[in-house]
Amino acid sequence: MLQSVTTAAHERASHPQRVAVVGAGYVGLTAAACLAELGHDVTCVEKDPARLASLWSGGVPILEEGLPELVAASAAAGRLRFTADIAEALEGARVALLCVGTPPRADGEPDLGQLAEAARRAALVASGDLVLVVKSTVPPGSCEAIELLAAEEAPEGVTVSIASNPEFLREGRAVFDFFNPDRLVIGAENAALAEVVAELYPEAWPKLICDRRSAELVKYAANTFLAVKISFANEVAGLCEALGADAGRVLAGVGLDGRIGAQFLSPGPGFGGSCLPKDLSGLIAVAESLEQPALVARAARAVNARVLDRLVSTLDSVLGGLEGRKIAVLGLAFKAGTDDTRQSPGLALASQLSRKGAEVRAHDPLAVVAAQGFEQVGDPYEAAEGADALVVATGWPSYRDLRPDRLGRLMCQAVVLDAAGVLDEGAFAGAGLDFYGVGRGQPTSFHPVIWRPFEWSLASGAALAAAGSPR
Repeated sequence: MLQSVTTAAHERASHPQRVAVVGAGYVGLTAAACLAELGHDVTCVEKDPARLASLWSGGVPILEEGLPELVAASAAAGRLRFTADIAEALEGARVALLCVGTPPRADGEPDLGQLAEAARRAALVASGDLVLVVKSTVPPGSCEAIELLAAEEAPEGVTVSIASNPEFLREGRAVFDFFNPDRLVIGAENAALAEVVAELYPEAWPKLICDRRSAELVKYAANTFLAVKISFANEVAGLCEALGADAGRVLAGVGLDGRIGAQFLSPGPGFGGSCLPKDLSGLIAVAESLEQPALVARAARAVNARVLDRLVSTLDSVLGGLEGRKIAVLGLAFKAGTDDTRQSPGLALASQLSRKGAEVRAHDPLAVVAAQGFEQVGDPYEAAEGADALVVATGWPSYRDLRPDRLGRLMCQAVVLDAAGVLDEGAFAGAGLDFYGVGRGQPTSFHPVIWRPFEWSLASGAALAAAGSPR
């Protein structure tokens, strides 16, 4: 299994070296383990005592396919160590990767406090020239600010250079993505500095070399475009629901255009997680600081916010109200393959239904949440027992195996809303359940837009007749 998510055995870094990685979160721990697999000697800095103790004991505190095996193998080979002492990590290293959090503030702008502190600590203890590589997602211009900060803290005679090397890792697929990159973006102010960063990776991997501000903006722009695609798909889905068209077929036809592509072009409950919402808001904040309107990005965020309301409205309509209704919500993680519930559409849906008076019972194969006004159970069938409606909010593969006949026997009313698009509509409809999907017209929907062409035609015909024109 490890070989399936890592690189081929002959693909190694061209110049193995000592590397420090600051931060053992999703990005940092993945980067540290993968760089060790590439042949580097890596020390990962983690200041949280509980997380560090877990790493020392062989634990991996995040859920990523292949990562536990990779950490264990690299640690056993002596190429991966963990410490709370940044000076220890930097000993003998000329490169340090900064992989700390940049969470959004209330106004959408990223909080760079952790990044500034990590850069300051590294510069203070540097015993020789050091390259700090910023992998965290930051607004354009951040590397320049960090360079000034580091210059103030570095010992006399020590030069601290800053490069940008943003990550493009999907949660749940981070190890695979690291070893199979579409591109490595390296932002540096001179060719020598860019080469230092490039040497961390195999020569054959695709690399885009640019200035630091461009590299920083690539990450924001890429995630914003993905958010735009998802919101576009959900806007088309809304039109399909109003028209009685099939969003699955419409968007499949759109995605077959080679200029567009099918990825991220599926209707669903909207985007969530730690990247797309944060980076979308970050780009909007950057645009505002430059007095740019960022109209497309704002529209994507607005459409995403409306998707949840549309799901709630559908349930309200088909159930004849939500007050006192028992609703099962399957899926609390923001996507399948992770236990991350940050900005999760499923979690938001369960919470909103509960606030509107519904009795919600939720299930997720991995994610566990604190009390949110609803009950979480350990089995999807338990969630469905006595329910008036069942909603699939996260596309876990295990939900594809749900038996419609068993659900029909357990549920009080046979209403199923597949917001994630994972269920077999024919099987559920064939079992007598009332099946609803995102982007399909409801059976009771009236679609008045179809009459407009006829009205136009009749009006034109009447005008022609009045003018005495032949027909």
